[in-house]
Amino acid sequence: MLSRSRRILLPLGALVLSAGAASAQMTVRAADCRGMVAGMRINSAKVYLGTAMEKRRTDPVLFQSKLRSAQTQLDTALLQGREDPMTVAFLLGQARILGGDLAGADSMFSRAEASASDDCKRVMAQLRRSEWINYFNGALAQRRAGNVDSALALLRRGSLIWRGEPAGFLEMASHFARRNQTDSAIIYALRAARSSEEPRFAELRKGAWFTAAQLLQGANRHAEAESAFREYLRLAPRNLAGMAGLGATLTAQNKTAEATALFDTLSTAADTASDPDELFDSATQMLLARRYALAARIYERELTINRCHRDGLYNLASTYNSMRDSVHMLPIARRLVEVDPMNRGSLAMLAQAYVLLRDTMSIGTLQRLQALPWAFDLVQFTVRDTSATVLGGISNLQDQPLPGFRLTIEYLNAACEPVAQSVVEVPQIAPNGSHTIDVTGRGRGILAYRYKTN
Repeated sequence: MLSRSRRILLPLGALVLSAGAASAQMTVRAADCRGMVAGMRINSAKVYLGTAMEKRRTDPVLFQSKLRSAQTQLDTALLQGREDPMTVAFLLGQARILGGDLAGADSMFSRAEASASDDCKRVMAQLRRSEWINYFNGALAQRRAGNVDSALALLRRGSLIWRGEPAGFLEMASHFARRNQTDSAIIYALRAARSSEEPRFAELRKGAWFTAAQLLQGANRHAEAESAFREYLRLAPRNLAGMAGLGATLTAQNKTAEATALFDTLSTAADTASDPDELFDSATQMLLARRYALAARIYERELTINRCHRDGLYNLASTYNSMRDSVHMLPIARRLVEVDPMNRGSLAMLAQAYVLLRDTMSIGTLQRLQALPWAFDLVQFTVRDTSATVLGGISNLQDQPLPGFRLTIEYLNAACEPVAQSVVEVPQIAPNGSHTIDVTGRGRGILAYRYKTN
């Protein structure tokens, strides 16, 4: 059994995009659109739109009046067909944005873009993005406040007008992945990956391809996962996790020769890799491909870099179990229980190591497992530059109330040394009930955690 084997993108919490006042930007950018053709109704509409944009925030009544007048002139011009079609569609796009009709604005801009000059296309892209930014930043604020449904609604609305960069789609993919709505997460990860070829979005697109590939692989859509991994490796050549994922999908499709050649390259590259996350992901893919010896070697290297990584310890012990290598499994299982002593999976792994050794200590370990009064299960461990957050659950395994107690979370560096700690006051938990903990430790170099009761 694998432990937390897929590293899915987290929301872009630190990304807040900015733009100036929409009305001011629309005025400047409209003037930059070369190729607009003047006409009687066009000129009237531009005057009305200019006044509407000027009064948008200061005089709502006048704003609505002038906007209606502009829309009337432009709708009439569109119907009569006597004015320049691109100019009419361009200005109608602006009017629809001001009126909050993003689908209508998208339709008008798309019509204008079909015959517009490069200057005008650039202006329309800027107008689309300026409007989208408001929805994207609003969605981030809603997500931070815990209003996930509201965040998704804003992201969906924003995508009506702008689909030219990955950030919004990545947020949506992340929301759906957290809800285990895999099909929706795949759709938006792929939209993020395909949203733009601009070099400035390369890092976000790499993450999107990797996430899409992982999700497709988890859904057993291996041919599509292979394609996504290849796209990821096109942007990140010789990336260990990408090569490992591609090799696993090739194995799942019985493309054995190609997978073996890839794993040989991976085996050599892994010896000099230094990113513990990349090594962990690569080793986990080796488990999926049932390349146990290579998986064990890569997990071992990962654990020399991040000694107390709970999931690395768990998965390495699991790998040795698959290999029936009890000699190597036991010390890893012991290290696992040292950092995660109240987890049923960790104790079961230690008991299995003793069973393989035919050691009677397995009996005592199983008794300890059966007598656990409560269990700790990690939901998510999030590491940032100067902090780390543990989100987990404590479950009362008894048919009677669990008295309140104090739990200490230690945040560890690569050498397993404490960098910071959080003391959590766990309240009384009802029979068979649970309690969520969400705590953050501050400090640089945090890579792992462990816990203990006081």
